Amino acid sequence: MQKLQDIYINFLLGSFSKIEMTKLSKLTGKSHDQFTKHLLLNDLFDNDKRLWINIKQFLREYENCESGCIVVDDMLMHKPYTKVNDAVCWHYDHVSQRMGKGILMLNFHYTDVSGISIPLGYEIITKTKDVWSDEYQKYVKKSLFTKNEIMQDKLHILHFNNEVKYRYILFDKWFASIKNLVFIEEILQKKFVCPIKSNRKIALSKEEKDKGKYVNISTIDMEGGSSRLIYLEGYKKPLKLIKQVVKNGDDDESIYLYLITNDIDLSFDEVLEIYKRRWKIEEYHKSLKQNLHIEHSPTKVELSQRNHINLAVYGFIKLEKLRLNYKMNHFAIKEKIYIEALKSAYQKVEELQVA
Repeated sequence: MQKLQDIYINFLLGSFSKIEMTKLSKLTGKSHDQFTKHLLLNDLFDNDKRLWINIKQFLREYENCESGCIVVDDMLMHKPYTKVNDAVCWHYDHVSQRMGKGILMLNFHYTDVSGISIPLGYEIITKTKDVWSDEYQKYVKKSLFTKNEIMQDKLHILHFNNEVKYRYILFDKWFASIKNLVFIEEILQKKFVCPIKSNRKIALSKEEKDKGKYVNISTIDMEGGSSRLIYLEGYKKPLKLIKQVVKNGDDDESIYLYLITNDIDLSFDEVLEIYKRRWKIEEYHKSLKQNLHIEHSPTKVELSQRNHINLAVYGFIKLEKLRLNYKMNHFAIKEKIYIEALKSAYQKVEELQVA
């Protein structure tokens, strides 16, 4: 079975069009059923245990408590023409800012100052509970657990069970709830860096905090490129707040990015530099979609969709190891494979012309 798994991963890496089992069958000379029945229609892959076994040794070579970061973010794999099941559901898409049908994947990723990129695990957000919606006047599907609950549970496993070495946890503003911040500070005893919405309420001193005098972040007089200590409503300890000014590429309008961290000794530049490491998970999502066709499962069965996602993640790990060996990024490796495939195709055309 391991050989079939490796064949499928290599097929994902070598493909530049739609993933189809009939193509894989013709390419390998193996029957279509060998893949559909024994690879994609069997519950072969446990997300946490098998993935951890796969990446453990690789991770141990790079993890460290100085610059190591666990990055948390979700990714929506669009499935507009696939029938709804427990995994294929309607979710709010933060990119398009509207509801979209697809598979929502909550990812946990490791990176550090070296730029290493290693998936630590993921959860597919399933919706199995029927809840009445007054807005839509019908029953809608809901998840039994929130993304924040799943996030805390997974981080607990990575920290205490898997004993991952790291210093910072990075995430987007959608995960910057007080419960998550307290969990990281008090339970995991780690540092976080994350953006925060401009309407969150803060106190500018301990005295104002004790008096309950909170104001919106957007209303405080704070220069772009500066930092200061603040007290976030609902959070006991002081946090460092930095304000960065970003220009909108369309109309050159100024956009303000507010970041908070419980590592209050960091400078403005250090906070910004650490937060930039969060971009590694965006590169991970991009590579999964463009290089490993994670959105293009060859079947519409939930179990096969899950196994396809799992094997695409394994494919990313293989790409990352190739990146380290050949000093080329994932897209350059994929381009190299494409050029070699073109050479073979061109040679075949030449042969056919001679014949």
